[in-house]
Amino acid sequence: MGRGRHLYATKPRRTKRVVGLVLIVAVVGIGIAAVVRLEPSWLGLGAAPTPTAAPTTGAPGCPTARLAGTTGLGAVAWVRDGALRLEDLDTCEERVVVQEGASPPVRFSHDGRWIGFGEGSIVSADGGQTQSPLGEVSTWQWSPRTDVLAGVTPGGGLVLGGPTAARRVLLPDGTGAGHVAFGPDGRSLAVDVGGDRVEVLDVADGATSTVYRVTPGTDAPPTVVGWSPDGRWVLFFSSFPGKAGVPLNAAPTVGGAWANVFDPVLPYADFLTWCGKDLVLSGGADRSVSEGNQLLGSAPPRWRFVNLSGDFTRSWIWPACSPNGRWVVAAAMPNRRERPAGHGARSLWLLSADGARRARLTDATDTAYEAPRWSVDGRFVLVVRRGVEASAPGALVLLRIEPDPGRARRVPGVVARLGPVPGERGHLDWSAVSDWYRPG
Repeated sequence: MGRGRHLYATKPRRTKRVVGLVLIVAVVGIGIAAVVRLEPSWLGLGAAPTPTAAPTTGAPGCPTARLAGTTGLGAVAWVRDGALRLEDLDTCEERVVVQEGASPPVRFSHDGRWIGFGEGSIVSADGGQTQSPLGEVSTWQWSPRTDVLAGVTPGGGLVLGGPTAARRVLLPDGTGAGHVAFGPDGRSLAVDVGGDRVEVLDVADGATSTVYRVTPGTDAPPTVVGWSPDGRWVLFFSSFPGKAGVPLNAAPTVGGAWANVFDPVLPYADFLTWCGKDLVLSGGADRSVSEGNQLLGSAPPRWRFVNLSGDFTRSWIWPACSPNGRWVVAAAMPNRRERPAGHGARSLWLLSADGARRARLTDATDTAYEAPRWSVDGRFVLVVRRGVEASAPGALVLLRIEPDPGRARRVPGVVARLGPVPGERGHLDWSAVSDWYRPG
């Protein structure tokens, strides 16, 4: 394990808790920008793709073929019916890179040359033989800087490996590793260990620092979820057994007291997004995504929060920050319990990162928009579009965003047909079944 340094503190700086609508936030002078309604025209998303190893080029249904002068959109990969498919959004070439046996999660390497899927398998984005550089792992993540993966073994060990990197053990089986996340520079790993602490490991030499330790009898086991962009904080959920809403906490990597960011939040990584040094999160719900969630902004080191959405008639989920840090897109729905969970229309909204403006981008009573992601140039949002049934198949579609007037226009066609996905508490796992490689 290397040498150890204990940098943890046992007392938090503060705890913030909001349950349902108990938190009352006065919203004064919020400017509502113009709304463009995207009329629903369902696209027949139930048909399964026909696997083929040969690419198809410039198909009439390819939406990006109509985007004159647009380059650098990258590629989308997704899993459906056991096949791993890829579409180049700049050339409209689509291919099946794995014919059968593929499963979520799907993740591109940092340079887009490799695709990871399932239990740590990888394949070239051009297709070819699949590899398993880590062996059997229960969870894994690509490095943000190199073609290397880190994974947790079923026995609680931590390993590294890649297409050209030999497998290396950082923590042996029996250590109790649970979840792992690369730091932004790729040189460090955060991992929750033994159900009672969070450690930061040096990738090169395996040296460890304990940055958080559970207070016996009071704190819940930590689940590492990510890092701040400057690498100074590790984020983790405190996963109390039997509770849906849990605390989101942060521990400094250089020593000092850990802090509560917000409590409660639903423990989904895709409900967190960074806008520069500010974290934007969906928080306030303690049962389901449709009840009590607001978009909240917070920043280290004090982690004081502000309400960006300021609208308790709706529950707000899936925030995504624009590349320039000025705008957030998010999904919203009426603030009430859905029966069953996930059943209902969800609209897409655009908010300024300071909370001063918001505009509804879509308005359809028979459609749900979920899991938005921005293009690198900030001109487009790739989003899942489905029917109101939680079991409805989804499709990836592109919206052209005009932030200043607060408008969006849907690019005709479908990027990918995803099929239905599993979920819990109304959170459908679209972020696991697809990934978008965006150059730059």
